[in-house]
Amino acid sequence: MSFKTVKDLIAGNLKENGFDESNSTDLKNASPNEYANTFIIRAESGENNEDTSETLSDRIYDIQKWSIQIAFARSEHNELSNLDRLHKNKDTLIAYLDKPANWANTVRLVKYISWEVSETPNYFILEIRLKVIDQYIYS
Repeated sequence: MSFKTVKDLIAGNLKENGFDESNSTDLKNASPNEYANTFIIRAESGENNEDTSETLSDRIYDIQKWSIQIAFARSEHNELSNLDRLHKNKDTLIAYLDKPANWANTVRLVKYISWEVSETPNYFILEIRLKVIDQYIYS
């Protein structure tokens, strides 16, 4: 498959849940209008599956690391409710991403790895990390 296929599937789910794609490449340095309800999707790295038999000469499996960052607004008036909203969205998104049926006919595997919440003075950032195994077939 391709970067675009995986990114579009993740972005589609996030957009359905009320988030918009950020114009920034890093939410920690984003402009003030990027603080709330925005996301960044990154394919961070990939490596060949060393366990694949050498006899499979018509394809390779690329084991990729992906990350998703989502910003949630933070202020003294809504800090607790937005933190609760962050965790509810995290649970929903992880269940969607880790469900094999959602990726049928696209990539070989999408597997949830970890999540982390970081704080800045104006917003919370949820980061979810994924393992994606993509299959490339030689033509």
